[in-house]
Amino acid sequence: MCLKATRQNLLAMIAQGESDRVEFKQSLPPDSVIARALAGFANSAGGVLFLGVDDDGKVLGLSPAEVEIAIQRLTKLGNSLLPQPVETGSLQADNKTLVYAVVDQVPSHFSPVITSEGQVFKREYQDIIAVDFGTSSTAVALRGREMTVFVAMSFHEEEEPAIVDYYRGMERAVEFTKLPLLLRRIDLLEGDYEISQQIMAEIERADIVIADLTLNPRNVYFELGYARGKGKRVIQTARKGTLLEFDIRNWRTLFYRNATELEEKLIEEIREAYVSVAALYPSGIEGHDLRTP
Repeated sequence: MCLKATRQNLLAMIAQGESDRVEFKQSLPPDSVIARALAGFANSAGGVLFLGVDDDGKVLGLSPAEVEIAIQRLTKLGNSLLPQPVETGSLQADNKTLVYAVVDQVPSHFSPVITSEGQVFKREYQDIIAVDFGTSSTAVALRGREMTVFVAMSFHEEEEPAIVDYYRGMERAVEFTKLPLLLRRIDLLEGDYEISQQIMAEIERADIVIADLTLNPRNVYFELGYARGKGKRVIQTARKGTLLEFDIRNWRTLFYRNATELEEKLIEEIREAYVSVAALYPSGIEGHDLRTP
């Protein structure tokens, strides 16, 4: 569902009441409850979460301070959970202010969305239900198949020695998942080859692409664009303080302060990417627990 969040459309949804695409909350709930609602919409047909409306559709409203906090929390959670930005905002209804978050269904290559607790949720009528990893057709992984992760990042270690630590953080994250993943980086590949052609070949063969934009290297922008053009599952990362080019700022980016934080953030992201790519294949993976240990 790609909803145009106009005032008229939103008010009409409130008037129609809760459904498989509409959820009401009287106030701002805990982050875990918000994550369930956002993930449930994203894994289904999409929908809108309204805050400041009771179960019967009566607009209770939020205070100005609550509105500001709610929008910040919804935006932050949406950015950390979903591959595309969540549209959030406030709306006047019955002389009261409520907050909304519009969630589109995620593309198949990003599905399913998994919460930080390692759970998958979807909407069934007005309910949010948990989907069992072991039986979900969209959450199964490839049986015995190794996946390739291509890493696009700066090689200028002389300019920024921490680049070495960042790559090692990626290696540790992959190792921690205990999933059959092979990390590949163009400057670490042996052989005689034309670099640009080899890069494109590596990206085409890869199941997942990690694009680290620290130092804003031009080669990574090229590789990132090529990967997105090929429909690859991309994990976009950058050190905090990196000023991204305008054409990729709207894509979800994992910002980190150091190699340890990069490693921590990548663990769950790699698990989610693995499951979403695995869902594109007909058979699953046995012997790999994708839940957070």
